[in-house]
Amino acid sequence: MVKKLSVMLVLAFLAAALAGCGSGGGGGGQKVTLQYWAHMEGPWNAKDEELIKAFEKENPNIKIEYEVFPYDDFESKTQTSLISKSGGADIYKLWGGWAIDFAPTGAFAPVPDAFLADLVNDCYAPVLGAFLHGGKYYGVPLEFNAESGGMLVLKPYFDEHGIGYPTTWDEMIRIATDHAVSNGAVFTMRGLDFISSDTLTYTWLSMILSSGGQYLEGDRFNFDTPIAVQTLQTLADYINVNKITSVDGLAGGGDMESQDFLFAGESLMVPRGIWTIPSGEEDFDLTYGEDFDYVAMPFYGSQKLWAAETGWGLAVNSGSENAEAAWKFVEFCLKPDTLREINIACGMIPPRKSVAHDPAFVAKLPYAKPIIDVLDGASFIGPINTDVLKEAIADAFVDMIQNGTPAATVVAHINEALE
Repeated sequence: MVKKLSVMLVLAFLAAALAGCGSGGGGGGQKVTLQYWAHMEGPWNAKDEELIKAFEKENPNIKIEYEVFPYDDFESKTQTSLISKSGGADIYKLWGGWAIDFAPTGAFAPVPDAFLADLVNDCYAPVLGAFLHGGKYYGVPLEFNAESGGMLVLKPYFDEHGIGYPTTWDEMIRIATDHAVSNGAVFTMRGLDFISSDTLTYTWLSMILSSGGQYLEGDRFNFDTPIAVQTLQTLADYINVNKITSVDGLAGGGDMESQDFLFAGESLMVPRGIWTIPSGEEDFDLTYGEDFDYVAMPFYGSQKLWAAETGWGLAVNSGSENAEAAWKFVEFCLKPDTLREINIACGMIPPRKSVAHDPAFVAKLPYAKPIIDVLDGASFIGPINTDVLKEAIADAFVDMIQNGTPAATVVAHINEALE
């Protein structure tokens, strides 16, 4: 009898212990609370709240406390918590580029192998690139951040002047040159506005790649090549000779971004991602398909090749006491059906091939098709915090335009800034 009682006590103890261990994964019936941080962005936040409710309904023992912050506050708060490795959230929705800096520090938990295998096979290389360190991945993508391959166009102007949308690079530049209007440095109509830190960088990189060039040597950036020099000079000529736009947007010429000029009727064509379309509709009270359009942007070279960085994604704090439950929520968000709805709601390109080419996605976001058609030509931009890369290129290009610095000298300066 005593022996039987002892066995029962041991079994009871083991059951209690296992229940305690399972609490980190949201199992055993014990309540788990996860902290989830994101930045303020209307459509994103509304969709997050909807997903959290659906997840909690499926997992009643896991509660998610969702906090959002203004972008600048979110960036500093997130980075402070990751640097100190204390406090912070269990789950972060963060810009993929930040992972370049923080994945090597041990701040993020590695993606579980069982979850990763399916994801790697179904995702495009650029969306995972920034999360990779030492052979492991430390986050997962929510979108394909595409800033090449498509452009906004001022539809009423094209219609009024009987102009067809360009299908070749030369045609695009001719239209931009013929219809740009300026008085000195003051533009009332920009022809092709490739001036923003994002657009300048991605336009130039695509010109290099589509011409058969490269700017990466292993993990090292090198722009001191004939193709890089020639294409950068071409961009400078578009400003100094063709006068299709100005560098005001990079040289402190106001708070408006390139797409804002088009939405205000002051720019004819703007290379930009589809995420700008909701901005035109909501912030400027415009109608897509009437006040503006989104079309395929011709490539400079003969190959449809371009660079992309890792955009917004999810990462789990390595110090989380409930990592298993956190990954359960992350995996829920990355399911194809869920991911499709996230990208439709937020106006983004899905990171998974199966979702990007899902007819149900294209039917809801038909303007995404120009980008989807060229996704296979995208490569990961490279292992760098892209804020650093964009700043180096923008500063050097402004110097080139304002001071007449030769392109060969400019690319050398960019290389120095990136060492």
